[in-house]
Amino acid sequence: MLDSSDFLRHSSNMAVDPLSAILSLIETRVVYGGGFTAGGEWAIRFPPPEKIKFFAIARGSCLVAVDGISTPFHLRCGDVFLLSAQAPFTVASDLAVPPADALLVFDEGRSNFARLGQGDEILYLGSHLDFTSRGSRLLVDNLPPVIHLRADEVGTGQLQWLIEELVRETTSAVPGADAARSGLANLMFLQLLRGYLSQERGVDVGWLRAACDPKLAPALGLMHSDPARNWHLPELAKAAAMSRTTFATYFKAIAGVAPLGYLTEWRMWLAERKVREGGQSVAMIARSVGYASEAAFSTAYKRVMGRSPRRSQQTAAH
Repeated sequence: MLDSSDFLRHSSNMAVDPLSAILSLIETRVVYGGGFTAGGEWAIRFPPPEKIKFFAIARGSCLVAVDGISTPFHLRCGDVFLLSAQAPFTVASDLAVPPADALLVFDEGRSNFARLGQGDEILYLGSHLDFTSRGSRLLVDNLPPVIHLRADEVGTGQLQWLIEELVRETTSAVPGADAARSGLANLMFLQLLRGYLSQERGVDVGWLRAACDPKLAPALGLMHSDPARNWHLPELAKAAAMSRTTFATYFKAIAGVAPLGYLTEWRMWLAERKVREGGQSVAMIARSVGYASEAAFSTAYKRVMGRSPRRSQQTAAH
């Protein structure tokens, strides 16, 4: 067992894991949005979400039909569902029931909780994701249109506890309930991502898949912890316990980009955040991400971000 000094020393030496680094970069914030209870025959129709939505079924069961997806989803108690597609969807006891308009049910956003039908056989709790940076593309572009994580899947025990706690905070009037609900929703989203990425689902090649690949974690951890360093392929391959050729081939197959290409993109996303925050010159930002030449940095930045760093500064200033 570690004593307190060992624990602190061990913790201080731990590299930030790749998924945490990405979520921190894109400044993900999960907002608890409310929900509804329902019973008997009922249906509700939601417009295309402007943000990524996810919700949990805390009691009962229902059907979810998403426009553009032919087969409805049957959600049971403890299931969690994420919708990244900008498509209308219907939640119902029976999809043959004429649906109520969600905008009217929730009074154009002035109410965050509603009752449908007769009784309270189902409890639906919803949240959405807010992003404050362009880096949200690293997550959004790597998510499938929908994720349905069932309560009976391996590794979802923590989710069930979070749902139960969210119900308690939703039905209580104790001080700090709003903060507790937002914190629980953030943890639920993280557990949803973990559950999705841990299953054999054919996760698309890209940043999100790479961030959760245990073989790549040591190399990604090095790049994320010291992005300004002049990393070379052999030392990254050594960290991953692979030969240089095997590492390069495997990395590209998982991330969709070569290792040093990934490093360049990571540096540019870090630079984009510094540009947006303001207070630093382009030359200072260039040095902070490993570029001695402002011209070379500007070329790389424009290639990845689609515009020059000075143009990004002007946009951020307004």
